[in-house]
Amino acid sequence: MQFFTEYRVFCMLDQIKYTSAGLDNLPHWFLQLAAPSLSLQLRHLFNLSLQQSIVPRQWKSSITLTCSDYRPISITPILARLMEKSIVKDYLYPTFMHPDYSYLFQDQFAFRPTGSTTAALIYLLHTLTELLQTHDYVHVIALDFSKAFDSVRHHSLVSKLANLPPPTIFTTG
Repeated sequence: MQFFTEYRVFCMLDQIKYTSAGLDNLPHWFLQLAAPSLSLQLRHLFNLSLQQSIVPRQWKSSITLTCSDYRPISITPILARLMEKSIVKDYLYPTFMHPDYSYLFQDQFAFRPTGSTTAALIYLLHTLTELLQTHDYVHVIALDFSKAFDSVRHHSLVSKLANLPPPTIFTTG
């Protein structure tokens, strides 16, 4: 079964909002205007990438913007962002919300419809406050996994995701 259809890719391209181009220098307006011509080829590329669990090397390259007061921002190509957004929305969100598995993701804040750094900090503060009511002190160990996904074996990740229930878009009933 093909996850991406030509029509779906066309709609994704046609509805691109203003955004910065990545290293491929394909601006949002060009992709939007060329949607009728590019949809079929991009559908094939997106499906091939998904089926083989391989992200094109060019989509992994990014422009990194650094401002002294903020952490660096990486700008990946628009096509990579479109595909990632679609996969997260249709594969990960339903799994996070599935009643049988939602308990596994209670402390997961990234890639969730309601997740944010603010939600993570509120959860941490609440947990610490509760622990301090019954303990004299609490140790907090903070780890930065911001580059962790760069070292993940994507094939292993996809294999583990395959053991979770399929999203409702693929089930019949």
